[in-house]
Amino acid sequence: MSTDYWQSDYWHSLDKRPVKDPGISTDFISVSTHPFKEQLQELKAKIFSGVKNVEISFIATGKSSRSQGPNPEHFGKEEREELRLLAKVNDIELTTHSPANAPGLSGFAENRFSPEVQEASLKELKRTIEFAADVARGGPIAVHTQEFPRAAFEAGKEFEAFPKEAEKAPIYFVHKKTGQIEALPRDAEIPVPKGGFENPERDKETGFVKEWERKKIADLEKEARNKGEEPVKYIIDNFYKKDIAFAEVEAKNYAAQAKKTEREYDFVNKLREDLEKQQKVDKKNANYNAMRWVERFEEETRERLTPRPGTEGYNEFLKNPIIYLKEIEERLKRTKEASFEAADKQKLQIEETRKKLSEIKPIEEFALEKTADSVARAAIYGYDKENQMKKEGKETKPIVICPENVWTEFYGGHPRELKEIIIKSRKAMVDKLLEGKKVSSKQEAEKIAEDRIKATFDIGHVNIWRKWFKEDDPTGEKFNKWVMKEVNELTKDNIIGHVHINDNFGYEDIHIAPGQGNAPIKQFVDKITKEGFQGKMVVEAGGQREDQQVLTHAWRTLGSPIYRIDSIGHSWTEIEGSYFGRTGSPSYLVGDLAPSKDWTLWSETQLE
Repeated sequence: MSTDYWQSDYWHSLDKRPVKDPGISTDFISVSTHPFKEQLQELKAKIFSGVKNVEISFIATGKSSRSQGPNPEHFGKEEREELRLLAKVNDIELTTHSPANAPGLSGFAENRFSPEVQEASLKELKRTIEFAADVARGGPIAVHTQEFPRAAFEAGKEFEAFPKEAEKAPIYFVHKKTGQIEALPRDAEIPVPKGGFENPERDKETGFVKEWERKKIADLEKEARNKGEEPVKYIIDNFYKKDIAFAEVEAKNYAAQAKKTEREYDFVNKLREDLEKQQKVDKKNANYNAMRWVERFEEETRERLTPRPGTEGYNEFLKNPIIYLKEIEERLKRTKEASFEAADKQKLQIEETRKKLSEIKPIEEFALEKTADSVARAAIYGYDKENQMKKEGKETKPIVICPENVWTEFYGGHPRELKEIIIKSRKAMVDKLLEGKKVSSKQEAEKIAEDRIKATFDIGHVNIWRKWFKEDDPTGEKFNKWVMKEVNELTKDNIIGHVHINDNFGYEDIHIAPGQGNAPIKQFVDKITKEGFQGKMVVEAGGQREDQQVLTHAWRTLGSPIYRIDSIGHSWTEIEGSYFGRTGSPSYLVGDLAPSKDWTLWSETQLE
């Protein structure tokens, strides 16, 4: 891109000093409104500061109080029109930020993925789309990603949240039917027979496993990767195999006991029937044989059934011992049924465990499918809104859903994860466009998806990865080089469509003024503009003392050109300082200027 593009009215041909590095035009830089303040007043304040682009920001969700920070639905038709017209008459282009407190688009909530939470998140995005259509007439809509927890080292080999994280952090998996999340600590140990579950080494005499080894979950994960298998499935298979193996042994034992008892029951049942027949013709021998069988049962079971000799009950036993065979028969029947029931329960447990294993999915695979679905549905909702506005004769721009990299602790915070979300979401949108017959060809669907699903890349959020960077890097050059490498991967695949600029020192998302921390802001902006980036760069307010500082520091950090007001002043912060904090007369004003409300327009914009 030629440097002429960056020239602004601050420079002209009579200037003595040639422009070697014109920097980024002030027209290219946007600022965000404060999400806790009234947006009309915020928009006016930003207009007075001299910007050409403003991002309307929200934080509150659901049926929140406006005093807690407005959400898109707090603005009725008239207020939306006030915002739109105020921007239009001042030649301000607007973008929008979906409520920052909305849950992740995957539906992640505590220890499960909830379809209700997923729909709640999508609802917040939809009402932001409606607001953006009414007020900004389309444009980018930034939406936070916080899809599910994962370890730092899983995002990239360059990072580690704590020493030996790869050996200790939990590994997560999901039950795809319930959305329930389970975790196994990587340093947890499980017993594995020597030789493996498939071919364990057994003692020839006893048949028992000769030796049990204890393996850590982290070791099984390495084994899986070396074998080219999916780690979660490999780990879960091994983790539950011992339970299945033990349950199968128990089931076999119960079944064997049940079959043995069943044979004994059948024998006693037949014996009793035969002795009852014999009793009719030869009572003495029948009773004698019955007594012998009862005594034999007592010897084998070491359980006394008959009364003791000399008692009244014993005399009754001598008269008709066959009734005790009947009792033995009933006992065997109950034992048989209990053994079969126990065997069935063990088999059921085995089947349930196997079913459970078949329903387990890696958390990334499961959640990404949900996230892509949400983003695609939101993008189609925006696309339909565009078409509706065109039919109504309203001016409109493409409504672009822009997932943003946010927290380092959650999936979506790493540039590669952000890229994966965009790619899968575009594919999901293509599929939905073709299924709904909204387009005639796959090529057309792919173009629509690429134009309406892009990433919001936040350089301040990426900088927070610095705290977990493993390499010794006192100057920060290695980390900055890594950032630029990741940015290059995003730009070459046309992933970035929107940019957020804020600063910090690499620990937390503090949002201090650009240039006041150590985020590689200028290096990043130079990189993407060189690659042809044409989107908005939103400087987000936050941790600085005064709202106006975020803008002047951004202009200075990005080398935005300024016309020389005298022979000395060249810096935006010097201009800021000539009014804020100094006694001299201001040569440039920035901030909310509203000296009086007398003789103002209904929008409270003073007459010039």
